[in-house]
Amino acid sequence: MRQRVIFLLVIALALLPVTISQVSATFYYNGTVILYFSRPEWILVPSNWTLVTTQGVLERGGYVYPVNTSEIKFHVRTQGVIEVSQPNISSVSVILPLNSRITYISQTPTSLNEEGSYINITFSTGNVTVLYYIVDQNPFLNPYIYSTGVSSGATAYLAYLLWRRRPTPQVAPPNELDDRDIKILEAIKAGADNLSKISELSLLPRTTVYRRVKKLVNLGLIEEIRERGKVKYVVKGGAK
Repeated sequence: MRQRVIFLLVIALALLPVTISQVSATFYYNGTVILYFSRPEWILVPSNWTLVTTQGVLERGGYVYPVNTSEIKFHVRTQGVIEVSQPNISSVSVILPLNSRITYISQTPTSLNEEGSYINITFSTGNVTVLYYIVDQNPFLNPYIYSTGVSSGATAYLAYLLWRRRPTPQVAPPNELDDRDIKILEAIKAGADNLSKISELSLLPRTTVYRRVKKLVNLGLIEEIRERGKVKYVVKGGAK
């Protein structure tokens, strides 16, 4: 009898990975977020996500549960920043218009495809950050004009990497710090260790702070520290 119970437990453990559901997310530049469930399960969502889908959804203490639906829609203010850090989400798709300029992207995308008048960037992780801004509807300013007719995600991503090496007008040269960079450094020295505090202390927009902080990290002036799912910034020794 004991051997039979052990055998059943081994079989159950072997089948467990198959029964674990996959939750994917699609983030649109206009602030729409859609979670797709392969099967119902409770999932924690950020406090700044506003629930749009009300039918067939249970909501309790920051968690949502799809009762008789496989999709749950939310809205979030993007302001040029699409950010998600959710261990329960297995894959993320970011939808941007063709006339977008990406200034920062974390994690390596699994594909980058042109779909009609949009760009679909996919990631096989739930920890994604994309910073972007939208330029004028001019074909010569369209950073993705090269991708017309490209169907291979790998080829498109390679083209994106080549495009990304082009100088971005809004970012200062790496060997120079402007007034905004100095304000951000001073704010961090004064104890502001996250983007919200830095933005509040420096009186700069959050999107500007995000771009400049990443620039200062790349220059080695600021250190990005991740602790228990949270990110904080400190000035490295010797930075002035």
